[in-house]
Amino acid sequence: MERLFLAISCAFFLAGILYALLALTSGRYRQSSWNLLAIAGGFIFQTAFLYARGQVHGRCPISNLPEILIFLGWAMAIIYFLFGPAYRLSLLGLFTSPLVFLLQLPGLFTPFDREAALARASGSTIEPWTELHVSVALLAYGAFAMACVAGVMFLVQERQIQRQKLDALFYNLPPINILTKTILRLLGLGLGLLVLAIVSAYKIPGGTEGHSIAPLYLILAAYSLLLGTSIIRGIAPRRLAALAILAFAFPIISLWMLSPSH
Repeated sequence: MERLFLAISCAFFLAGILYALLALTSGRYRQSSWNLLAIAGGFIFQTAFLYARGQVHGRCPISNLPEILIFLGWAMAIIYFLFGPAYRLSLLGLFTSPLVFLLQLPGLFTPFDREAALARASGSTIEPWTELHVSVALLAYGAFAMACVAGVMFLVQERQIQRQKLDALFYNLPPINILTKTILRLLGLGLGLLVLAIVSAYKIPGGTEGHSIAPLYLILAAYSLLLGTSIIRGIAPRRLAALAILAFAFPIISLWMLSPSH
């Protein structure tokens, strides 16, 4: 059933992408609830998938990279619901859905049943503090991912202004100043969650042995520098958006280290 839940979730996100693209191409796009409903449907079945996997494992479903990627997509959906409506960023879904869809896609081809059987046979378990550490880190990554998405929206809008080609997409994007504030708030949220993830790592029995958190310190330093410089000295909005996009490479590269097997 969990694979069915994941397939339906992917279908919702894909439907949202196709609807928005067709509407924008025709020039008849209007801010509506369809985008929000598509992401809500995808999120519901994401949650159903993670719950089903949790029942199989008897714990948080973060046992392998595909599950971690799906959890990251779930975190992005949560951040979208927190920031999208509040900052009038309903079109944020158009930029979010493709990334979530791609994160979930490997899970459709992963032999989850075989992996669960191997885990039960070996009696492997994950200590609760490890679960908290990884899940909170992934929520932080979700916030950084959404900052990256907001950065892409900023650059798309700026490019259209520079080229003086203002199409339907431009008129439905949030104002640049709102996108800048959103990027900063998402970076702040991500940093707060990342600090909590690092603190929880030291509560794991045996410390951080066998579970390297060095990449998290690197990510913390990179995003702290970006946010601190922006607040204290100021960074041009375009550079802030570009750096928010580039900085997300650090969490993506480090994802495999979050797997409990590492």
